[in-house]
Amino acid sequence: MNHIRFGNRNIQIIVALAILILGTFLGFYIGVKGFSKFIVAGLVGMVFLFFTVTRPWIAVAIFFLLIPLENLYVLQSGMTSTLTKLMGAYLAFLVVICGALKYINEVFKNKKVLWLLLYGMIALVSVLLSTNTGQSLKIVITLWLSIVLYFVLIMMIRDVKTLNLATLALLVGAVISILSPVVLGFGRASVTSGSIWERYGGLWGDQNEFAAILLVLIPISISLFFLAKTRFYKLLYAAISVVIFAGFILTYSRGGFLAFSFMIILAMFKIITGKNRARILAIAIPCIIVGLAVLYFTVADEFISRVESLRVLENRQSVRTESSLNKRYYYYFELAPKLFVENPILGVGYRDFISHNIYRQVSHNTYLEVLTGTGLAGFIPFILVLFLTWKELRGLAKLVPKDKNTQYLKTYGSALELGFLAYLVAGCFVSLDIDKMLWLCVSMAAVLLNITRILYVNSHGNYTKSQYPVYRRS
Repeated sequence: MNHIRFGNRNIQIIVALAILILGTFLGFYIGVKGFSKFIVAGLVGMVFLFFTVTRPWIAVAIFFLLIPLENLYVLQSGMTSTLTKLMGAYLAFLVVICGALKYINEVFKNKKVLWLLLYGMIALVSVLLSTNTGQSLKIVITLWLSIVLYFVLIMMIRDVKTLNLATLALLVGAVISILSPVVLGFGRASVTSGSIWERYGGLWGDQNEFAAILLVLIPISISLFFLAKTRFYKLLYAAISVVIFAGFILTYSRGGFLAFSFMIILAMFKIITGKNRARILAIAIPCIIVGLAVLYFTVADEFISRVESLRVLENRQSVRTESSLNKRYYYYFELAPKLFVENPILGVGYRDFISHNIYRQVSHNTYLEVLTGTGLAGFIPFILVLFLTWKELRGLAKLVPKDKNTQYLKTYGSALELGFLAYLVAGCFVSLDIDKMLWLCVSMAAVLLNITRILYVNSHGNYTKSQYPVYRRS
């Protein structure tokens, strides 16, 4: 396996000497003035630095853990920063200081990166057309951080073990985010009209966006349950799957529910095939029945009432009776076409849809957000990035080598494909174009492909495109 050699002796000596010097000064300071919060943070930081430099998978896992905990701010004033952004910046720092940049050529083996960079450049150019240049530029910076993350993850996640630990951390982060409003009373929840039930958005914040995130994680957690070899991990992933599914239901997201229904139908055609068909059905059908029974006796009335509100879509007059749907009708069929006609090539400015409507809100549609913000020049590369991501995940099912690592990658890829497609469907009802989970999916598809390439090269030596199993026709 082509691991990253971060734990080399020279780096360990440098880190150890730095900690020794800092520790000496801290000792004198504590002796004179005593402990303080900054001293404790500094001590923890030094330990964190040592372990993450010598064991980079710890830093990767912590970053994945923080993704569902989006609203954990460390600085919130004129300049806002989350722990996720700081940890992402630290990963980029690790790549530079530990020599992982030597793998940069492997990033450019994927043609998707060229479309990704083109999309980022067009988004940057579109800022010049924005009526709120400062706001658009701030969001473009967020986009470019996601693009940098794409490079970083491919260079840092180079083996199945790191991928598995990072995924487990991501699932644990989702569980923490879901339980936080319920157990700790910290997180985002709003009371639905005429109901005592609350819509939970976890520590992410927005309930609809959080539902889309959980749509990606549900099939992944279930697939890891089936891949687990020990009873402990089977119970762990089973518990995680239950909590994530419960959290998804508590978002009461109409778009999320429609996307979940699409995912279930797709899964029936994609997964339940071959000689394992009877066994999978024997497990899936009782689980579905139990799940429906639990829903019926708990949150069915509230959840169904949310979905039934879609009946007002019969005509424009009836839509006006439902506030959120009335706004979306205005965004989708009135404002978005108008903005696109004004500047069909470069758009009105990246994510500047918000400045052109009376409600000062985003469009609640990922594709309209990109189309109106960057025009056709940005929309086409964006769609190509999504298509190539799906193609990569689809190609993982054609792996030829038969061993436990490739089986893990194939199953992981199939699960991520289901979640990714459901996420894209949910994107029709909520703006997800700069959400970390979207760009994490884009990155992880390339990571899976790269790990597969490494495994194949290590087993068979050098390869050509026609020899590489992902490109081979089934």
